[in-house]
Amino acid sequence: MAPQSPLSEKLGMPSSARSGTVFLITSDGKIISLPVPSNSRHDPLNWRPRKRIIALLAVAVYSWVGLLLPQGAGLATTGLQAEFGGHISKPFGIDTLISAPTFFMGIGTFIWIPMTLWLGRRPVFVTSALIMLFAAILAAFATNYYILLLAVSLIGLTEGFSLSAALLIIIDLTFIHQRPNAIAAVWSGIGFISECSLTTVPFLTQGGQDWRGFYKYWSFPAAISCLLVFFFFPETYYKRPAIAFDGRLIVQSAEEDVIIYDDHEEDFPEKMLPEDPDRSFRRKIFDLFTIQRASPGRWKAMFRCHVQVAFCSVNPLIFWVAILNAMSFAGMMFIGETFDMVLSKPPYQLHRNLIILVDVSAGLGSVLAGLVQGPLMTKLLRSLSMRNKGVREAEHYLVMFILPVLAGAASDILYGLTTQLHWHFAFVYLSYALNSFNFTGLAIANTLWVTEAFPQWAAPALVVVGGGSYVLSFGLSFVLIPWIQNQGMLKVGLQLGALQLALGLIVVPLSFWGKGARQYIHSRWGEGRDGALRPQ
Repeated sequence: MAPQSPLSEKLGMPSSARSGTVFLITSDGKIISLPVPSNSRHDPLNWRPRKRIIALLAVAVYSWVGLLLPQGAGLATTGLQAEFGGHISKPFGIDTLISAPTFFMGIGTFIWIPMTLWLGRRPVFVTSALIMLFAAILAAFATNYYILLLAVSLIGLTEGFSLSAALLIIIDLTFIHQRPNAIAAVWSGIGFISECSLTTVPFLTQGGQDWRGFYKYWSFPAAISCLLVFFFFPETYYKRPAIAFDGRLIVQSAEEDVIIYDDHEEDFPEKMLPEDPDRSFRRKIFDLFTIQRASPGRWKAMFRCHVQVAFCSVNPLIFWVAILNAMSFAGMMFIGETFDMVLSKPPYQLHRNLIILVDVSAGLGSVLAGLVQGPLMTKLLRSLSMRNKGVREAEHYLVMFILPVLAGAASDILYGLTTQLHWHFAFVYLSYALNSFNFTGLAIANTLWVTEAFPQWAAPALVVVGGGSYVLSFGLSFVLIPWIQNQGMLKVGLQLGALQLALGLIVVPLSFWGKGARQYIHSRWGEGRDGALRPQ
């Protein structure tokens, strides 16, 4: 008996063309929980809600600490300049300490994601958490410039994990219909807590003088994160096997498509149902205190991922997102690196306690982005799927780019006008809130678009979007200040806003012709599965 696939019958196209297209809602409005979980204890979709929440908490705490530590040098430039200003020569400088973490964030994505395909998520996560703790302590007790430079570079490297592999973990732990809310909650929650945590920095560093105090303090949260990862984060990398259900066998592809076999003796592919033996109490304790390689991992998958990264970097539907993300980060640097100078000088001359509240406004922008890109967009995506006879296309996620792009362009333009025309300082707060909305909203949209449009290349696509954009942002950091000095705040703000709008307008043709381009790419080059959402 031939295999039956409800999705195949509905869509009438081969698997390579269907990739990124999911039958998600039945005719009676019921959401299908895909992928279908197995009975294995290794399957994260089969875990109890408490276990999944604790695993997500470990990811969130790590990302919170990882987002704060790279900003230490930029928040204590006064103390760094006083200690190292006269003892270093070009090409090194205080600016290098500030920009190096951004560069190594990008490099980190090229390292961590391929390693998770070889070793699994848990061993790599534990390694990254240990390196972050070591780097924080090293920075806290650094005796010279070069030791500090090494420490902040390692900090940036470990932050690369939360910008890439951590997103794969969230996908491992959620069903398709849960991902917008889950990713939005993590990104916006971390953004809000991190931005609000920055308000403590002047008190920890004595107004930027004691840079070691910053790293000493944040070494404790880094240690807590390390303990959470080691003791409470199980392996989430799981190659989904066939499962038995109601006398049939269900096979799930790398694209999360479901195929049902009525008679596995005749037509079922050579893939056996897994055996999942019971574990003794002694074995459970042993598993808790050991770091084992995930059984599905293969070292060849790691090297093959790098080949897929090269391909994804020239895939226009992915490269566009990386450029847009880099431009968003450039807008964040434009405001983030200058608002302190603008508000502390005439005509504003605000007190330090008022200036630091700009970070709180950015946190509120992150929360708003999470609410819009999570619950609101989930309802909109459901409506679009219902109108499409229950089928969710990857192009449906393009609507999530509209508001962040508009907010990013508005923030750059508004900030340029405010600084040039000396508008009320409240517009600086508003600009940074809009900028944070843009950054967080795009991070959510980028993740969903590249992983759902190209599920079989999810891992390398995230490498390109995360790593590529941050490496590009590192280059932009060297030209931003000269750019402002040559053209002024207003022109730079207008140009950055125009660039974001121009890149955002690519959404329009993608909504009409993106599906055809995506299907063509899948049909020609869609055979690799090692970096898939559900690798086979």
